[in-house]
Amino acid sequence: VTALASCPGTLVSGGEDAAVHVWLLSQAVDQLAAGDAAVAPIATVAEHTMPITAIHISQAGLLAGRGRLYTASRDHTCKQWQLRVAREGERLVGRAQLLATLLYPAAVSDIAIDSNETRAFAATAAGLFQTNLYAYAAGGAGSGLAALGGTGDSVLSEGHVRYPAAEARIAAVGLSLDGTLLVSATGEGVVRVWDTASRQCLRTISDKQLGSGVTQLAVRLAPPPLGGPRALAGAGLRRADGASGRAGPQKAASVSFAPLQRLARENGAGETTAFEAAVKVTLGGAREDMARFDAALSSSEPYGETARGAMHLLGGLRAADGSAKRQVASLWQQLERLQRHNARTRLLNDELYQGAVTEWLSRRR
Repeated sequence: VTALASCPGTLVSGGEDAAVHVWLLSQAVDQLAAGDAAVAPIATVAEHTMPITAIHISQAGLLAGRGRLYTASRDHTCKQWQLRVAREGERLVGRAQLLATLLYPAAVSDIAIDSNETRAFAATAAGLFQTNLYAYAAGGAGSGLAALGGTGDSVLSEGHVRYPAAEARIAAVGLSLDGTLLVSATGEGVVRVWDTASRQCLRTISDKQLGSGVTQLAVRLAPPPLGGPRALAGAGLRRADGASGRAGPQKAASVSFAPLQRLARENGAGETTAFEAAVKVTLGGAREDMARFDAALSSSEPYGETARGAMHLLGGLRAADGSAKRQVASLWQQLERLQRHNARTRLLNDELYQGAVTEWLSRRR
């Protein structure tokens, strides 16, 4: 086995025999169900002529029927597959359809596909290449963006754009989540970060520990405890006037999403680890909102503060003089207020999250 890739429900393997197998994970890990019988792949493709070097699965997965599979080999090609899985009796059977073959001038050691599946990046023994999987069709009713290939005999040997400053032999490539940064590594341990729009080198990473060579690399978002991105999210909040209770002008509240250690220092926390530091972020006007909300609730009736309060509430519902119906109606009114408040806080949370992601992506661009 020379290459592995996984997605929910499936595992794809490639080997020196130039074959690519698609395995159902539930069958591979369930030894009792398999018994003495060997686990068989649900699909096998054997169009390559030399060992498999890299496998990529689209974000849609393979079991959904819409996912695509990309395989690279030392035979200078990268193949794009459409896998369709159907049930035949008690078994799942997959059928792979070859959509396109990307032919490069040298053996392909690794591939990276952006999340939209519009660009392919190939690490080869002849350098670093970028291939656009879609092209603009000019003129006529079919003008617009069209996919390249689509049939098994489609071979794309032209249109590959080479990174001129890259080394001659690239061993591994990785792509950032937004597709703006490409990371390449050589067998000698030289790691470079590229801008995919201009194909310019932005940074070179050198480390003595990489002197023995790089065989694999992966690009991930750093979590906030490890110094991840910091963004500002702005949310427009409609406040109610204190006197009239009517909705007043909108106010913007900014929340800083910073690493936990930085938040701990800003809030004067004591000695603590990054994961134990408390995140203390207060929205402007949040306390006033909660005070008005608490005042609108009936303070004479408990509403789930503790199990004892809940039992007391249930005991009060056993009254036979008709007061139980009034209490149930009052509880329903309070429940409706809680639901409205919960919907408002969830909407605010969604706005803050979307604003943080948008701000971070704009800064990265």
